[in-house]
Formats: sequence, C-alpha cells, structure tokens
Amino acid sequence: MDTYEAPRPESVGQLAEQVFTDLHQTIIFHESGSLTGDVESVHDMRVAVRRLRVAMGNFAVCVSKEDRKRLRSRLENLADALGGVRDMDVMIVALKTSPTPRPDQEKSAVSALIGRLRARRRSRLRSLMKYLGGGEYAGFKRESPSDWIKMNEAHRSNESRKSHSRHSKTFSEEGHGQAA
Repeated sequence: MDTYEAPRPESVGQLAEQVFTDLHQTIIFHESGSLTGDVESVHDMRVAVRRLRVAMGNFAVCVSKEDRKRLRSRLENLADALGGVRDMDVMIVALKTSPTPRPDQEKSAVSALIGRLRARRRSRLRSLMKYLGGGEYAGFKRESPSDWIKMNEAHRSNESRKSHSRHSKTFSEEGHGQAA
C-alpha cells in the first residue's frame, strides 16, 4: 500500500510553515459547514483556531511581533464568533441528554429553556455568518501562512549552522572525506 509522507522539515521555520498551513487549511475547510450551522463543523473549526493560536505562541520566534499581534486579534475574533455558537450547542446537548428522570413540570421548563437556547444559537450563528462573510476573515483566508514566517536573522543563522553541522557530522561519521 502506497502512502504519502510529507517531506520532513529541515528547519524550525519550515516546520512552523507546515503546521500553520495545515491549520489554516483546516479552518478554511470547515467554513462551509459552519456557515450552515453544522455542529461538528463549528466545533472542528473552533478547535483548529485554538490549535493555530497555540502554534503561533510555540513558533513565536518565526513570526514578527506585528504579524503575531494582528493574527492573534483575528483568531481571537474568529474564536469568539465560533465559541458563541458552540457554547449553545454544548448546553443544548447537556440538557437533552441528561440521564436524570424529571417530573413533567420540570420537563416542560427544560423544553422551554432548550427553545430559548436554540433561539440564542440562531442569533449567534447569524453573527458568525456575518463575521465569516466580512473583510477581516476574507483577509485571513487570502493570507499565505508562508508569509507569516519571518525568523530573525540571528535565529535563522543559528538554524543554518545546526543543519550544516548535522550534515557535516553525518558525512564525517560515514568515513567520507577522511584519509584512509
């Protein structure tokens, strides 16, 4: 069975670009489902946003301070819009699947509460749809994660030395370049 293996990144910058690109594409992939209000798409898009925010912090050395600040703001706004919908989904499911038997009067109250939560979800979904149709998100989609990678020269030089050192060491260890 043939399987595709992505090439191994040779530097921190390449690894960051690979992680950022995968998460950026995942966010965009779940957009259409989120626009229709699909519960799983909203959840998966929100998870990808959270992972990209964490990756931005983990690879901070690879992204300029200005880009990190701008991206952090965009991702925070997207996470808030998605979270508003997702929070309602979680509450509705919790109320609907509660194993505790309820008297009829309480069932009626829970049913009314679920109705209010669904109305609130519809309102928050409209806000999410507005955000996803807006300029800030359109700008985020147009961006290429490779443009975010701007490692400072000192770190880039250090990475280059490490890579060169690894290749030289491997070459030497194999007995190449040594007098016999």
